Amino acid sequence: MLIGSKAFSSLWKEWQKEYQPLQALKLLLAYIEMPEDLSGELEETQRLLSYFDLDLAPHDVFWKDIVSLVDLAFPGDSLSQEGLVERQIHQLRYLISSQQAQYVRTHYKRTGMTDKEALAVYLRWKPFTMFDQGRLHQKIAVRDGKVIYPDGTPSVNLKILLYNRIEFILDSQGNFLNELDAEKVTESGVVNGASFNYGNFKRHWQLDVEPVQPNDPAFRNRMTKGFRSPNKLRRKWGQKEPEHFDKSFYNPNGIYAQSHRSLANDVKRQARAFLAMVYGVKPFYTKQ
Repeated sequence: MLIGSKAFSSLWKEWQKEYQPLQALKLLLAYIEMPEDLSGELEETQRLLSYFDLDLAPHDVFWKDIVSLVDLAFPGDSLSQEGLVERQIHQLRYLISSQQAQYVRTHYKRTGMTDKEALAVYLRWKPFTMFDQGRLHQKIAVRDGKVIYPDGTPSVNLKILLYNRIEFILDSQGNFLNELDAEKVTESGVVNGASFNYGNFKRHWQLDVEPVQPNDPAFRNRMTKGFRSPNKLRRKWGQKEPEHFDKSFYNPNGIYAQSHRSLANDVKRQARAFLAMVYGVKPFYTKQ
């Protein structure tokens, strides 16, 4: 039975009814044979995704169930503890994002289309937001005074949130960025990729942010070494530049700026262009 199929949905309801939240999650991890630590290798990612029905959509109620179970199973900051199930549940976020990106590709991406164009078709009339400018998904490295971009390609990455849980990251070329990808492994994806969100507000910090340091997969720790996100320092009018302002998201002359504008400004421009793509053109086709 594939996760998302009618047959599995019946089993899933039984698990939630008969077992405590943590046990239900453990059953799910065992069902997909979740490894102790993700390798990031294409073959492993494809194998893990093969447990999911191709029609399991990002907006399916199954993901709400996952969010609810994780919230109940890991009170406070307990997901930041070092342990097998904590590590697997944290890393499951990367697999979920990969599955959701692949759904968009499978159902909306036609020959010649970019991931961005396919996503625009999928998101039309759905409650997505781009208020979060994705500062943490703009990592670069500085070596010997030289700026190094992941994969050697400058990019203004765009973060799109659906229902405040589902996260899509797009690079300037219109590609999905994911730590795990069913079609290709890229440094940009591993360094700046998307991850499904278990929590909102305070719980977002406890369930999605704090667990990264103790529970991220070893392959991602290796590949992200030396890469840093811009800081969020702002220069107040008439005042001296604060220390480290050269590394600011808002500095038009800083190391993260790729034009005469700040990176934050460039992200806004990308967001406006994406909105025009979603609503300003006739969709290629529709699927509910």
